[in-house]
Amino acid sequence: MDALHTAPRHVSHRHSGQAMIESVIVIILACFCFLAIFQYANLFATKAVLTHAATRAARARAVGFNRWMVDKSARVAAIPACGKRITPAYAGVDPAITAALSRNHVGDIWDLALKSSTRSPGTQLELARLPDYMDSENDPTASNILDYELWDTLSIVTDEQPNLDGTTPGRLQVTVKQYHPLLISLAPMAEGELRDAEQNKETLALEGFYVIESHYPLYLQDANWQ
Repeated sequence: MDALHTAPRHVSHRHSGQAMIESVIVIILACFCFLAIFQYANLFATKAVLTHAATRAARARAVGFNRWMVDKSARVAAIPACGKRITPAYAGVDPAITAALSRNHVGDIWDLALKSSTRSPGTQLELARLPDYMDSENDPTASNILDYELWDTLSIVTDEQPNLDGTTPGRLQVTVKQYHPLLISLAPMAEGELRDAEQNKETLALEGFYVIESHYPLYLQDANWQ
């Protein structure tokens, strides 16, 4: 009689353990899918930023700016994909955000972001230095004004067909390449292993390009733009 009463209990425990294992497997797979989507979204956004940077550089060259100005235009446009700001140093947190954190009201930060149009100290400092950066004469001077950790990973390639007669615009293509750091290692993740890509310094080559007519030969007659 006792055996009859204890058997269903063992069966119940067995089913509970099976359900727990299945739940853990589903949660792990869901986390992998989320991380993969997050990684893809980050790379997709980076590619869009690089395309925008190539567009700005191409437009700068199309009106006759020299190579240094073209490079600066691409760098500034690529700031969202270039990591932490190195120069100037971190400017701190907005006092209103600090006050909200001290009250342990995380929701207040979100409300503040929705209601306030005030820029953070870091953004204000960055915007103040951008005109000086664009006006700088060389790379050492520019790096003391504004610099980001991934600016050095940018490669700006200009493919310009010479147009010596000055009668018709030539074809101009600017390609901006970057070895963008991965957040998660893709190959180990496909094998079911989660590894920090930043620690292993793993990158993925991304590029954006833009093609435009080069109008400056029509009025500058400048074939040497070094």
